[in-house]
Amino acid sequence: MAPVIKSVELPNQVKLPYVEQGDASGVPLLLLHGLADSLRSFELVPLHLPQSTHAYALTQRGHGDASRPAAGYRTHDFVADLVAFMDALHIEAAVVAGGSSGGFVARRFALDHPERTLGLVLIGSPLTLRDKPDVLEMWDSTLSKPTDPIDPGLVRDFQQSMLARRASRAFLEMLVQENPEGPGIRVEGDVQRPPRR
Repeated sequence: MAPVIKSVELPNQVKLPYVEQGDASGVPLLLLHGLADSLRSFELVPLHLPQSTHAYALTQRGHGDASRPAAGYRTHDFVADLVAFMDALHIEAAVVAGGSSGGFVARRFALDHPERTLGLVLIGSPLTLRDKPDVLEMWDSTLSKPTDPIDPGLVRDFQQSMLARRASRAFLEMLVQENPEGPGIRVEGDVQRPPRR
């Protein structure tokens, strides 16, 4: 049975959809997706978690059905949202897991809020993008200039490239349908670019 998608409106008027699964008294685990994704990217993960965890997967601002404010897409903005999310749900501390670029948010959260971090999990998250010229080229040529809606072929290719194993066609198509809703995604200064020569 698919989990029920809830939402919380933060004090800054940003609405974040989320799902939660597991033992309510278990160790809180916050799952943060990467660029051009949503909470759906973690849909199958709770099936593989120990019963002793209470997992929360949230959709971050500018993605999926979350709010898309005109500004506020730097790492510290996502971290502030995460703190407000935890406060709203009365989560004192949690294990924070970030996939891909969600790892940038998870790392920054752990550095800024060690007292609220029970653990840190980075899933395919690079330390920097300085040594990733292909990612920077994709950002410059496509992702930094999204159109509405995003081309489903581009989304499908991107999602397939991010899967560790083959996913069902239905799951892949659900990810493709979810992602064109996120053209508000922006990065304002957080992409660490290599120096121009």
